Amino acid sequence: MKSLFLSLIVTLFFIISGFITAQNPYKLPVAKTDVKNQITVGVLPQVELISIVQTISKYPTVLGFLMAQDSSEYKTDVIDHFQPFKNHPVVNMFDRLSLQPRMLNFSAPSNIMLYTDDSLNLKKDIELDDSVINRAGGIDSLIVFLDLLGDFAIQSSFNEFYQEHKGFYSNIIETTIKNLGQKNYISELENFYGKKQKSYNIVLVSMYNFVGFGNSLLCSNDQRELYNTMGPKAVMNNLPFFGDEAYLKYMIRHEFSHPFVNPLTEQYWDYIKDYSENYDSVPEIARKNVCGDWQECVNEFIIRAITTQLAYNESEKTGLQSYEKEKSREISYLDSLIKSIIYYQSNRATYYTLESYYPNILEVLKKN
Repeated sequence: MKSLFLSLIVTLFFIISGFITAQNPYKLPVAKTDVKNQITVGVLPQVELISIVQTISKYPTVLGFLMAQDSSEYKTDVIDHFQPFKNHPVVNMFDRLSLQPRMLNFSAPSNIMLYTDDSLNLKKDIELDDSVINRAGGIDSLIVFLDLLGDFAIQSSFNEFYQEHKGFYSNIIETTIKNLGQKNYISELENFYGKKQKSYNIVLVSMYNFVGFGNSLLCSNDQRELYNTMGPKAVMNNLPFFGDEAYLKYMIRHEFSHPFVNPLTEQYWDYIKDYSENYDSVPEIARKNVCGDWQECVNEFIIRAITTQLAYNESEKTGLQSYEKEKSREISYLDSLIKSIIYYQSNRATYYTLESYYPNILEVLKKN
């Protein structure tokens, strides 16, 4: 009887706790953002939160090249404030998931956080990508992780930390906005690909290294929210610096191209995967710094050829700079891919969209 009574008490406790939580769910602070030429630039609380977990976890000891190397006052503030919570269950779970190959690492942490609303629940107005969800161990594992992450945010006073640093976030956003220049990148990209998207966003992550991730969310109208999630190029005057106009131009063209190109590669994967042995002929420099497997190479090689041609469309000088940059990385098929893309541009009356022309581009990658 005593055992039954105790069981009822515990059950009642969890029911009441669940009711209170449902009535008063955790909410993230409002994101700090600004807009220029249809591009939203900001510091998103969800992504900032996961970058902090990454910083105090074992992640930097294994994948340190993805995390901030330079010192800044902000990095010091993050470590001082959150290091006492390094043994929180969400950090332990993140270590378990992130230190496994192709799991919660590289682009996956920030990408998954874009799937969440301001209460760290999965959004209901987007289509979840199983390949992304599986990198958190599946949907059940992800839900547990997000619950723990919410508890971490509460226990560590993340909201207060974010509010205290809004001035810092405003500074890095303002500098990045100024360095975007006047070019209408959205018009350029949508005209080239022949497809409109729902939104374009640059997410600044001060705790990341000199990296960029092209993430996207598929919405119900078959359009995507595009995200260039990027770390700073350097620390200047104790502030993370996310690049000058030339660098941001390259990053916008490259990272915003991934959500256009990657789904097409998925669509035609059964066709192009039969040529995966061509990966063996990819130069070591490209395999090490650009793509880790054949599918990544397909996306990266096509995108780098496209962005090079977009640079040529702007001017011979910027085109040559882009070409030499990609050549130095020993991008395979570069000349042949650019030639194919020029043909696409010259025959838009036949090929209204890149999607309609995409099988022709893949023909280039069949050759060893």
